[in-house]
Amino acid sequence: MAPSQEVGSPRSAWGIQSDVGAGSSVGKKFALLAGSVYVGIGVIGFFFTGFSNFTESTGNALFGIFHLTPFHNIVHIGVGALWLIAALTLSPRATSGVNIGIAGVYVVAAVVGYLGALEFLGIRPGFGDSDFYLHLVTGVVTLLVGLIPTRD
Repeated sequence: MAPSQEVGSPRSAWGIQSDVGAGSSVGKKFALLAGSVYVGIGVIGFFFTGFSNFTESTGNALFGIFHLTPFHNIVHIGVGALWLIAALTLSPRATSGVNIGIAGVYVVAAVVGYLGALEFLGIRPGFGDSDFYLHLVTGVVTLLVGLIPTRD
């Protein structure tokens, strides 16, 4: 039995191609970089927000422009961890799928944040909030990277 088809492997459990240690692709490199940045930002965010007022916007801002709550920090750590897991364990094609999925989430977050439905994350409504632009740019760039053709 090939290592990628062992019982309990991503391929046998969910049909996901796993390729640990495979050659790098642009998508895998991007996922590794973006995941590292987002986990780091999530951890650093706790130095600004602490652990109280979990979903309340208290005016805490990373770099003076990105509004945060402890819950927002956890979301960044979770998304970053997902990117890292994809970069380190999945095939280039599967990592592209993860990139496209995360891109969709971030574009939706930009739109929903613009409409004012994400204030519990410290995201203020409208075009005036820097989080709107960060989420929109993250979503669009991640989508473009996810759409780059890969070879498995």
